[in-house]
Amino acid sequence: MGSHSWEVLSRLPVEVPDALARRAEAWSPDSVAATPALSASVILVRDGIEGIETYLLHRHARMPFAAGMVVFPGGRVDPADDSDGRDPVRACALRETTEETGVQLGDHHLQPWAHWITPEMEPRRYDTHFFLAAMPPFQTARDISGETDRALWARPADALRQAADSVIALMPPTLSILLELADVGSVKGALSLAAERRVDVVLPVLTRAGRRWVFSYPGGVDRA
Repeated sequence: MGSHSWEVLSRLPVEVPDALARRAEAWSPDSVAATPALSASVILVRDGIEGIETYLLHRHARMPFAAGMVVFPGGRVDPADDSDGRDPVRACALRETTEETGVQLGDHHLQPWAHWITPEMEPRRYDTHFFLAAMPPFQTARDISGETDRALWARPADALRQAADSVIALMPPTLSILLELADVGSVKGALSLAAERRVDVVLPVLTRAGRRWVFSYPGGVDRA
């Protein structure tokens, strides 16, 4: 039985960061949302001594978007990605992986995993396709992006533990992906899950719950 990309959503925390909550307070029916920039991100995975590992970038605190966050390699689609009849999103995924890690992937490495759009009240928004990719043999990932404090391979469970202890910060898409990777345990298990996976768009919505704002995820329920 195949998996669905929104099955993990019920496991995500609903708390909204203070900065985003302030933007939600200022949002009105007349507010106009920014157009999301098409982008791609690649979940590089390999088998380590203690199970599956993924390559994570710790972004500089001075970055205009996702400052200080731990993320997967990726970025927005460039005009050069949309040429020669290629799928611009997949072309972007391959290019960004090389530019940020030095790893050369082929289109056959990319397995669709998730698709998220930034909430409407964020000034910078992205329409991001996430792809799973097994690390090719005889290559080495290294930190060459210029946008990070450091980059390293980590077990998903360890990254989740650090996030729970407030050692690192994760955005909901990254958190959801790490939760699923921690469950599968191996590259073979992750690729098997991706092979029959159904991917739908996740657009987090902010709703009022008493005095606080919380995330809700339309579609993240059984619609059968």
